[in-house]
Amino acid sequence: MSPQFSLVVATKGRTSELARLIASLEEPQGADFELIIVDQNDDDRVMSLIAASPLAPIIVHLRCAVGVSRARNLGMDHAKGEIIGFPDDDCWYPKDTLANIGQWFRENSGYEILTVNSLDENGVRSCNRWFQDSCDLNRLVVYRASAGYTIFIRNGGIASRVRYDEGIGPGADTPYLGGEDSDFVLMAMSKGAKGRFEAKWHIGHPLKDIRDASVSRERAYIYGLGMGFVQRKHGLWWLAAGLAGFDFTRAITAYIVGRKEPARLWYRHGRGIVDGFHPQR
Repeated sequence: MSPQFSLVVATKGRTSELARLIASLEEPQGADFELIIVDQNDDDRVMSLIAASPLAPIIVHLRCAVGVSRARNLGMDHAKGEIIGFPDDDCWYPKDTLANIGQWFRENSGYEILTVNSLDENGVRSCNRWFQDSCDLNRLVVYRASAGYTIFIRNGGIASRVRYDEGIGPGADTPYLGGEDSDFVLMAMSKGAKGRFEAKWHIGHPLKDIRDASVSRERAYIYGLGMGFVQRKHGLWWLAAGLAGFDFTRAITAYIVGRKEPARLWYRHGRGIVDGFHPQR
């Protein structure tokens, strides 16, 4: 019998973080699942973690070349569950997360996509900072409610037939090393898949935020570059202009009040959006 969930995790270069994810899934989840680990390492660190886990019998170990979008596509091709999720290798699942999400899908047959909240170890929202706690997804909401590890899709529907653009995301052979998650949801929605954001459930993930300078200037630019490219791909010129302008405004404000490093990060992110909106591939 097929499991209720297939959890597809792309991993490269992380060991303790992936061990934490696996350990969190060893806690009662109230739903049966398979864990599909798509390994992009050139060593056997993942095999060692699998061998040490009681989840070993339900772990599918695959290997592929570098690229998070490539890895997720391979995992989706092997997914047997009714619902597919995409945990990052540095996130973790609170107890009963899958039970709650599975119940939501049973009660909401008209939806194919669900995105949930993201909290760090201290309970601080670490991503998906949309101002509403519950709403349908649209082309604006997606940009504040579609972190990849918070996305769940109904297998067998429109969304599950969409594939990640392998030219976007970490490990891609293009300059666009971010934005793959928003692009995936936007593609699914453009084909008719209906999505919902619900903040009452969350996935654990570390906080990485320009506002507190916890990312580098290069990373801020990369995030913006991918965002701008995806917005161009989907004809969202108005959103690219608005978000870039917002970033530049925040950069000026932060600089005036003496927060020079956040100001530089906001500028680099906005500059990335502008540069990404122009074709470079």
